[in-house]
Parts: sequence; C-alpha cells; structure tokens
Amino acid sequence: MKTGTSPKTLRIPNDTIADIEKEASAKNTTFSDIAINRLRNKDNALTPQVLTKLQTILNRSLEGARTGSVEKIEEVQKEANELWEKMWM
Repeated sequence: MKTGTSPKTLRIPNDTIADIEKEASAKNTTFSDIAINRLRNKDNALTPQVLTKLQTILNRSLEGARTGSVEKIEEVQKEANELWEKMWM
C-alpha cells in the first residue's frame, strides 16, 4: 500500500465499476488510478487528456486553415463533435 493512502469501503453502481474497469484496461492502468482521477476531476472536465485533445484539434485546425484544406477542417470538426459527445455522456 502506498504511503499516505487509506482503504475505504464504498458502494459503487455496477455500471460505473464496469466503465472504470474498461477505461483502466484501455489506458493500461489500474482501477484505483482511474477512480482517483475521476474523484479529483469531478468538478473539472478539463483533464490533461481533454486539454491535450483540444490542443491537437486546434493545431490541426490551424494547419487546415493555412493550407486551405477543407477536408482537414471537416475531420477536426468531427473530432471536436466526438469530444463533446464523450463529455456529455
């Protein structure tokens, strides 16, 4: 057990457990890491992962604008829409 941690009993809905386990597996990390991250960021949807994605979207948008590539801009718009959908689910 890590120094400065305490075990706590907590009731979590089964669907939330499944969601956290799925995310942990996809990110190759532990259930606890994902659960702690969610608790720490409960009032802040701008996690490091979201901020990174936003910066990538911005960079690709600028590239599309500089080159005049409508296709790139449409691709980025799709990514932005997917990010919105994830944040509101």
